[in-house]
Amino acid sequence: MKPLYTRLSIGVLSGMLLFAPVTAEATANSDFNARVAPSTTLLEMKDKKLVPLQKTNATKEYRIVRPSGWYYLAMSGGKRIYVKKSQAEVVPARSLTKSRIQSATNRPLIHTYMKETDAHIPYEYARLTTEDAKMYADQALAGNWYIPAEPKQLSVPNIDTFNWHKDVPAVDNNSFPFQIHYMTVLNQLTQAYNDSGDLAYLQYGERFVKSWTKAHPAYNYKRLKWGYSDQGTALRVFHLLNFWDAYKQTSLNKDPAFTELILKTLYEHGEILASADFYKKEHNHGIFQDMALTAIAQTFPEFDKSKTWQSLASSRLQAQLAFSISPDGVHLEHSPYYHVYVYHTLSRFIEWADANAFVLPSRSGYIEKMPDQLTYMLKPNRTLPIFGDTTGYLKDMNIIPKTENYPELSYAVSGGAEGTVPQLLTKQLGDQYSFMREYWSRPPESFSGATQVMMTAGYHSTGHKHADDLSIDLYGLARDFIVETGRFGYSKDPRRQEVLKVEAHNTVHRYGEGLDLSESMVGKSRIVSVEDKGDTSIAIGESALVGKGATHRRTLVYDKAKTLVVYDKITSPTPDMFVQRFHLGDGLKPYAGSTDAQNVTFRDDKRRTIQLMQLETDEESYMSIQPSHLSVRDSEWKPREQVVSIEYGDDVRYLTLIRIDRTSTSIVDASLAEQPEQYVVTYTLSNGTTNTINVPK
Repeated sequence: MKPLYTRLSIGVLSGMLLFAPVTAEATANSDFNARVAPSTTLLEMKDKKLVPLQKTNATKEYRIVRPSGWYYLAMSGGKRIYVKKSQAEVVPARSLTKSRIQSATNRPLIHTYMKETDAHIPYEYARLTTEDAKMYADQALAGNWYIPAEPKQLSVPNIDTFNWHKDVPAVDNNSFPFQIHYMTVLNQLTQAYNDSGDLAYLQYGERFVKSWTKAHPAYNYKRLKWGYSDQGTALRVFHLLNFWDAYKQTSLNKDPAFTELILKTLYEHGEILASADFYKKEHNHGIFQDMALTAIAQTFPEFDKSKTWQSLASSRLQAQLAFSISPDGVHLEHSPYYHVYVYHTLSRFIEWADANAFVLPSRSGYIEKMPDQLTYMLKPNRTLPIFGDTTGYLKDMNIIPKTENYPELSYAVSGGAEGTVPQLLTKQLGDQYSFMREYWSRPPESFSGATQVMMTAGYHSTGHKHADDLSIDLYGLARDFIVETGRFGYSKDPRRQEVLKVEAHNTVHRYGEGLDLSESMVGKSRIVSVEDKGDTSIAIGESALVGKGATHRRTLVYDKAKTLVVYDKITSPTPDMFVQRFHLGDGLKPYAGSTDAQNVTFRDDKRRTIQLMQLETDEESYMSIQPSHLSVRDSEWKPREQVVSIEYGDDVRYLTLIRIDRTSTSIVDASLAEQPEQYVVTYTLSNGTTNTINVPK
């Protein structure tokens, strides 16, 4: 089969569609030409019989009036001629508008033309194993759809009578209807066909498409919440394109009306994705919309709006990448999980574009740096810190495509079994995360036993934003000691709202109030610096989100010997009560000390301890141990403890000394000396060791 772009009567040159000059033939009924090779015999009708008229002396195109049996009735210089279908290629004479796609005259010609176009290399949003694709597709044929999100199953006894508005049950998980409507089942069917060649999967896919489109007319998209969600609409485009590329080249492709339905549906999806009121600016959903619009425009250059759509998608994606990915390759939606998710999506999209010779905007280069930054987000237990909308699932070598191409990331995600030891123990990741680690490799100590301290900051948009600015994650001795609450899962459950609140995070806030996440506060939170000073590592962050003109500056100093100082300075125009919270890991129970002394120790069943001491206190200081909850995995809600301290003033300072241990060693004495540029913290352990930590003001 000849390449697609040699068959088109339209060409692409410098991004512009070029058309043959309009002649008298343009008054013919169809919008397609018959292209014939040299020495092709043209015929005319005489006395109700077709007789030879002439032979072509070069490649020629003639406007088709309509198909006529084994021939095309066409126009040549105002004269009606006939060309054998077997000797002609059908090519567009004009770009395809929606009305031309739906033209009864064009319908059989579009069908013929599309059957002859080559398939593209697919972009698969969710690539399944051969075994899973077949298993899920077989379940669909039997009337039981597999949906990745809970409750995972949907009974569809008859797709032809299925009511999309009444038969999708209301569940407490927004991902369930989202995945149903972005056609995850169609993706399963297409991949099962591609792996097996069994047409039964595509036959069911055809019925699926007819059923969904009938229930979701594009003109009603603003009223169909799940049918036309912003990201779901984009993902559905990829599943429709991949299905069509597989279907159109099979013996099933006999119905011109179905070809029209597919093209009309994708054209309308392009119109919706291009509309300003539907577009999700400054959000990863918008990136998916840009990708989908690019896919439609590049797959169907015949569409009259494809040039405009491509230009729009490119400019939007350029802006999205500039907004959501820092020049050093950190995804800026406040969540390590989405750093992985967006890279996984965009890297495969770049490969898809390259494989199909499609063009992407220049800032796509930011994406190439994302794997290197991911190295420093992984904890020693090979999970991600559950900042923002992140879960704590174990990661493996499939964390991103081609992990093996990034030796330091391979080392981090394999637990030191593969790759190259990373060079840095401290790192600033954009303005969003600070990273401090005790070691990467220190035999005979285990890889998973290293201490790691991270802090999160940054307010770039509302995308996956929790009220967690300057919150920390403290891991060591192969367990979490101070850890965020998690995301709980995207649902209507009240616990989802709880995890977003400032009370669920390891930071400072006004008593009884959340952080100020109004639009005017965008950009007023950041990691200032991260520095390795040899014996200690220092990270500093600043945030104005504490609100009402106040600023919160947090300094972390880790001595690489299991002891951390957290220095919080809150400067406020007026006095107020400020609350500091540290949420403890699962299984840590009160063990020693007292809140009255503002010195408490917690221990787990393996005798690992965390000790928290407040060093700078006054009469207004107050410490308590309060209940909290933890959601490392979606829908999980485990009870745990948190240490809460409260101070009142307009210049509030917390100097919190935190030590983790597994040798029954504790801090028995600590002193604080104030110097012009720093605090000097001196602490003595129960084994007689004395150490000093300098904390910059």
